[in-house]
Amino acid sequence: MNFIVNKLVCHAETNLKLSRFEAAKLRYMFELIFLNVAEFIIIAIFFAFIGRTTEFLVSAGVLLSVRLFSGGFHLKKFRYCFILTFVIFVAVILVLPDISNIYIVMEVLLLISVLLTAVLAPVSKRNAAHTIKNNLTLKAVSVVILLAHSFWILSIRVDPYASIATWMVFVQSVQLLIGKGLQKGK
Repeated sequence: MNFIVNKLVCHAETNLKLSRFEAAKLRYMFELIFLNVAEFIIIAIFFAFIGRTTEFLVSAGVLLSVRLFSGGFHLKKFRYCFILTFVIFVAVILVLPDISNIYIVMEVLLLISVLLTAVLAPVSKRNAAHTIKNNLTLKAVSVVILLAHSFWILSIRVDPYASIATWMVFVQSVQLLIGKGLQKGK
């Protein structure tokens, strides 16, 4: 991975005339992309192996579409991030849907998720600079995406997908709560 990242950054430095700071930011971005792709592939292989590929893709699609705009808390080490992500997907796909797939519970979880996101989003790394306008835009997009997911979930009522999507949305909103708490603690 380092070889590919180094080549990409070197190419960008040469052709785009980047400063050292810009090159370092670009390197970090490429590393994150490669690590997230590797994480996604490893977890996808696990769920394919146990015959739950569709459930994984549904939950990953919901998580990515919401987290992209709402953010969440971040762990500093790849292995911890991978373990947490893996545990979340296992819980959302294999454990939580069996606990409750009652329609009223899904409605309550979705309502809590929308409210938490409306209040807390976006949660980003401490060094990420966002303007108030940008924060409001990210918050609005996050809430709109959550409302769209909620409408989809409540209209399809197809288990296990509705239940999995509901739990993923809820877990993501809890991550916002944790992330905001960690930000205030620093």
